[in-house]
Amino acid sequence: MPDLDREFLIAFSTYDDVLRARVIGVRSLESTVGYWEAIAKELALCRSGGLLLVDELQGEELSASEWKTLVANMLGRGLDGVRIAHVKPFALDQIDYCERSATAAGLVARVFREEAQARRWLAGPGG
Repeated sequence: MPDLDREFLIAFSTYDDVLRARVIGVRSLESTVGYWEAIAKELALCRSGGLLLVDELQGEELSASEWKTLVANMLGRGLDGVRIAHVKPFALDQIDYCERSATAAGLVARVFREEAQARRWLAGPGG
């Protein structure tokens, strides 16, 4: 049963060695932290080598400093060594600093506009 107090809903599935997470709801710092914590817990259970995150939250995007803080807080929580493909179809202007924050922290991550591009990247060398 979904938690109706949350600002987001997340659904997980797997294919090959990839965890797919689809997030819908209202974008806020709290919801973004919440879904990343849920993803970290799910990755600990399934131990996938790749993450395909389809982020369909709507609303104002996090600032660059909020993304940097979020990424720093998630280090050491199971994302290290996981190839992360973050699909953001509704936040086209924010792709650069999301990706830069993650890679600067040592994560193997790319941000995409379309899920098909993300799947190709995950299936490529190192995937």
